[in-house]
Amino acid sequence: MAYSSRTSLLAIAATSLLAGNCANALDLTEANFSEMTSGKTIFLKMYAPWCGHCKSMAGDWAKLEADFEGHPVALVGSVDCTDEESEGICQDFKVQGFPSLVWGDVHAAESYEGARSYDAMKAFADENVTKPACSIFNQDACDDAQKAAIQAVDAKPDDELIQTAQEIADATKAEEKKYEQYIEKLQDDFEKFTDEHEKAINDIKAKHNYKVIQQVFAKRGIKDPIKEMDDDDDDDLMDDDDDMMAGGEL
Repeated sequence: MAYSSRTSLLAIAATSLLAGNCANALDLTEANFSEMTSGKTIFLKMYAPWCGHCKSMAGDWAKLEADFEGHPVALVGSVDCTDEESEGICQDFKVQGFPSLVWGDVHAAESYEGARSYDAMKAFADENVTKPACSIFNQDACDDAQKAAIQAVDAKPDDELIQTAQEIADATKAEEKKYEQYIEKLQDDFEKFTDEHEKAINDIKAKHNYKVIQQVFAKRGIKDPIKEMDDDDDDDLMDDDDDMMAGGEL
């Protein structure tokens, strides 16, 4: 990838410094998780230290944790999914990518899908996380409809609930299979289109004797506009990382 080594090293150093200066105020582990989350409305960041997006939001999240430190209801904290002492928490929450943000009742947390700027997360936490979460363990926080739903489910025998849960699991598995098949088709289409795209570019270059043009540019000391265009595209791709559980930054 054609970019300045000096620039990239400075960027890496700056990112590392930022991550170091924005240490999490509250890192949860399996040893303290139950105690810290008991009776709380949670807002948690599941992260990996190598994750680029995690590093980008580290400062804002650390500030958010500090805002709610000691709050009687809200618990804003972090879980390092690569740490042996906390990776089990991430498995329980079925974390698929980093960072994953979850909120609500710890026994039935929801994914936070909002913007990840400090202002957006602070506004969300102020409105939703500072209030007790409705749950079977805290029905005082529920409205009448929620209480009725809880009581109806709680009245069912174990075998009926297990059967319902199995039906949910089977239906979910079927939907996941459909999704996987769709992604596989997209991958096949992408590879086919990529091959056609690369052939088209090679044909264009061959038609105009681009190899000879490159040699002439080198002989005459002329900058190649095609190479400069490729460099710009590479710089754009550097900022587009997708941090998944299966690996590091792409």
